[in-house]
Amino acid sequence: MEIRKEILDILTKDAKIANRHIAAMLGIEEAKVAEEIKAMEDEGIILRYSAVLNTEVMGDLAPAEAFIELKVSPERDFGYNDIARRVYKFPEVTAVYLNSGRCDLIVKVEAKTMKAISQFVWEKLSVLEGVTSTETLFIMRKYKENGEILVEDEKEERLVVTP
Repeated sequence: MEIRKEILDILTKDAKIANRHIAAMLGIEEAKVAEEIKAMEDEGIILRYSAVLNTEVMGDLAPAEAFIELKVSPERDFGYNDIARRVYKFPEVTAVYLNSGRCDLIVKVEAKTMKAISQFVWEKLSVLEGVTSTETLFIMRKYKENGEILVEDEKEERLVVTP
């Protein structure tokens, strides 16, 4: 199992790395790496491989993103699961989390514009049975995501304030 953890650590940093490089890093045979990766794919541990995009340099190609905090009334016999299922089926939804704190579910959404996100919230999300309130938190700028720093260190120009 330790070898799997090490392979996963490497793949989460660079999913395009060749099996031969993983084998060299771990001191094992390339065939063993391929076998473990295939097994983890078959078992559903590895679901897919994806690119980490730097939305800070994408310009108009970057989608608008927001976190929506939902307060919900859990359903008898289903708890939060049924509501979460209805929420994650929307194509705008990229992630759903059950959490502790001031809200029950945190939903991450993407759309072309902030207006489209707002429309999604008021037309689809807020009217779902069991949803008692929503709060939308628009992502204005990303500094780090998926372990990647997205902005260069930059000196901010600030006005001098004197009493």
